Amino acid sequence: MKPPVPRLVGIDVARGLAILGMFVVHVGVGWTLADGSNPLQPIAAGRSAALFALLAGVSIALLSGGHDRKVNRDLGMALWRVIVRAAVMLALGTALTMLGTPVSVILAYYAVFFVFAAMLLTERWGIIAGAAAVLGVLGPVVSFWVRSLIAADGTVAGIVDTVNAYDPLVALADDGIVNFLLTGSYPAITWLPFVFAGLAIGRLDLHSTRVRWRLVALGTILAAASYTVSWLAVRVLGVDARLAATLDPGIGAPYGAEGFDLLFTEGLGGTVPTTDWAWLLVTIPHSGTPLDVYGAGGVAIALLGLCLIVTDALGRAAWLVYPLVSVGMLALTTYVGHILVIWLDDNSMLDGTPLSFVSEWLSLSILLGALLFATLWRLAVRRRGPLEWPLHVVSSWVARRIP
Repeated sequence: MKPPVPRLVGIDVARGLAILGMFVVHVGVGWTLADGSNPLQPIAAGRSAALFALLAGVSIALLSGGHDRKVNRDLGMALWRVIVRAAVMLALGTALTMLGTPVSVILAYYAVFFVFAAMLLTERWGIIAGAAAVLGVLGPVVSFWVRSLIAADGTVAGIVDTVNAYDPLVALADDGIVNFLLTGSYPAITWLPFVFAGLAIGRLDLHSTRVRWRLVALGTILAAASYTVSWLAVRVLGVDARLAATLDPGIGAPYGAEGFDLLFTEGLGGTVPTTDWAWLLVTIPHSGTPLDVYGAGGVAIALLGLCLIVTDALGRAAWLVYPLVSVGMLALTTYVGHILVIWLDDNSMLDGTPLSFVSEWLSLSILLGALLFATLWRLAVRRRGPLEWPLHVVSSWVARRIP
């Protein structure tokens, strides 16, 4: 029997950073500058979710054997574990979306991501990486074209309306299969490149220092090239003025240049407007353009490599990142938990209770609460989190009973 492979704690650190980045976007964790802005907002917007999606792909790869890919029945069990997890994510994500918080819940979209990732479990890492690279360019272009046909109120718009009319998820949470694939906050057509990239990375020997540094180098090059090309096209060649003229209240931004600049801080809702093909040149967070996919994806890849390197380098000082590692290991629990706290605050359910301070200091309460809860859970229980454990048990139980 092979000795157990040491846990890659750097992945937990990266996942913890992704969760904290979502806290920045959702509740404003950080500090306020003189102009009223949060300096962490433009850094975390879009990139934290991209890192989260990338790490989902890495986790799927590790679940199916990682560098030593499982075969035969073991691979089949891994595939079914992924499918069962997809079903659980769909139910949990839909339930959270039904709460009506201002958060764009990613979990239901994970269900679609997992199903597509399962289709590539048997492929070599090079093929998976190639699929990520091609889809990173082709996906946004196809998305723009199809959505422009929908906006034209023609045959395609009628098809979409019909699908939505019969989609039970739309009736429940106003977020169904069309959104999951094309028009939502995290549409598969532009978010699968992150998941596929993570799946390919998870097939590498992540215990190798050389591989880790190559991830840092590759991610840095991709991010630098993408953001530079976008800056040259949008800012230097004057495309920003052209796009600012197309802004309308439908995307929730003020008119003109001020509104266009604001988008780089606040982001878009998952897609760019279909008013001009030049929108595909921007790197606005959550815009789903080729340069945004490669830019945010590059940052995620480089950050993952750095987390793996730095975490191992800490040695005996690893206790410094213990709370962050804990949040990463309880990512599902802390993600769901912070949305529930936001829902309680939105509905004033904490007012007049001993927990009213949570509403008064919402961002700080969510940040410290997640770090403290995850740390204490690991110290006291020493097992998977309150949601991670049943997810593991159910998916494993079902997978073992499928021929």
